[in-house]
Amino acid sequence: MARQSIDKARTRDRLAVRREPYWGAPIQRGLFVGFRKLESGGTWIARQRDDDGRQRYQSIGHADRMPYEDAVKAARAWAKQVEAGVDTSEIQTVADACRAYVKDRRREKGDANANDAEGRFERTVYEDAIGKVRLVKIKAGMIKAWRAELDMADASRNRTLAALKAALNFAVAERYVTADKATEWERVKPYSVTARRDLYLDRHQRAALVDALDTSARPFVRALCLLPLRPGALAAATVADFNTKGATLRIRKDKAGAGRTIALSPEAVDLLRAEAKGKTPGAPLIAYLGASHWPKERWNAAIKDAAAAAKLHPDTCAYTLRHSVITDMLTGGMDSLTVARIAGTSLAMIEKHYGHLLHDHAAKAMAGLAL
Repeated sequence: MARQSIDKARTRDRLAVRREPYWGAPIQRGLFVGFRKLESGGTWIARQRDDDGRQRYQSIGHADRMPYEDAVKAARAWAKQVEAGVDTSEIQTVADACRAYVKDRRREKGDANANDAEGRFERTVYEDAIGKVRLVKIKAGMIKAWRAELDMADASRNRTLAALKAALNFAVAERYVTADKATEWERVKPYSVTARRDLYLDRHQRAALVDALDTSARPFVRALCLLPLRPGALAAATVADFNTKGATLRIRKDKAGAGRTIALSPEAVDLLRAEAKGKTPGAPLIAYLGASHWPKERWNAAIKDAAAAAKLHPDTCAYTLRHSVITDMLTGGMDSLTVARIAGTSLAMIEKHYGHLLHDHAAKAMAGLAL
């Protein structure tokens, strides 16, 4: 293989365009830096040969932005990673790490765990600029900027940040990136949020919210005002999940897992019956624009705009409706175990977040006891 003086710009300029890199002299035993000539400029490529003769390749950077001396430093740094057992051949970007993490969660923890992480990454990482960042280049400032741009409440931002950190820690554990990089995401601390969820809309405020919605969004949001469901669970429901005679709805897809069946109020039955009319069993029960399942970004935007039009609290979101319905169920006298089962959460979570309501309700009941 002929070697070229690729350290000299004038030599690189005279080279013909080709896919195969031009290789210079070894920069250390078994390690080379090559130059891939493109129509405009070119890129640096590192190549390492181990004792068994296996060749590894790694793209380093664009020659127009990286001088040869920096390419040599980058090649040596990459070689040290390889010698330390870090495998950068397939998992190179943040999005790569997230996909690998989801695959591992599905294998080790099951679909419910993997689906939650995958949903977060699909909404916030895979199509975002941060997903394209190479693991070796990730910085705390990039993660903070990404988090700040997430269109969600601080508590949701914290959960999404936790999922990203878990994926990046998995990348370290699998040696897709060196352990020293973990300091970058460890420096990004979660936002401070209150433990109690206080934003509550009474029935009149929820009715005002529904009235302020575009007509296409009213059935979906109205159902959220009648049922203590996560919006994703409602969005995933099909016509086949609705039993109009039994007045029940089967929850097939939810953070809490699938398979539970909940009872419906007469008003909820009437709403869902109207939405199911004329549809096939596999069709979305409440469809987005008449055909597909509701995407998260659409219900978030619809509720945010309607809250502003109805002059409700600016932090009003889909979770506010779930919280409000759960609050009404508890203060209306329904026992906490039944509420937890219908809402798809644990009794411990009900007691943690709504214990003050249960205490107040019990205190009023005790005050009425007399001889």
